[in-house]
Parts: sequence; structure tokens; C-alpha cells
Amino acid sequence: MTGGRKRPAGESSDELQNVYNEDGVDLTLIRWMLSLSLEERLQVLQDHVNSIQMMRRELTISA
Repeated sequence: MTGGRKRPAGESSDELQNVYNEDGVDLTLIRWMLSLSLEERLQVLQDHVNSIQMMRRELTISA
């Protein structure tokens, strides 16, 4: 299942089954995160938190 997304050119149904589960979840992101060490995972998540905090500060300043 592709989660309502159009199939990229050249990708077969078998290839998409390896990318998305039956709920349309992109399994490549899960596999990528699990391939990282604990420290690397924490850094990725901290980078996301930092980005969100920066966006919130910018919204507060511009409001």
C-alpha cells in the first residue's frame, strides 16, 4: 500500500511493499533510525527539537 501516494516511476509493487507497510508507514525511515547508534538517534531527535524551538521563537517574534 502506498498511503495514497503516487507510485514513483520505475518502482514495482514488490519494491513498494518493502518500503511501506499495510498502513502506509514508510519503513525506510524506521530502518534508518534503527541503523543508528543510541547517541546518533538522540542527536537526530535533539536536532528536531531544536528546529521546533527555533520555529516557535520565529513565530513569536513575527506575531
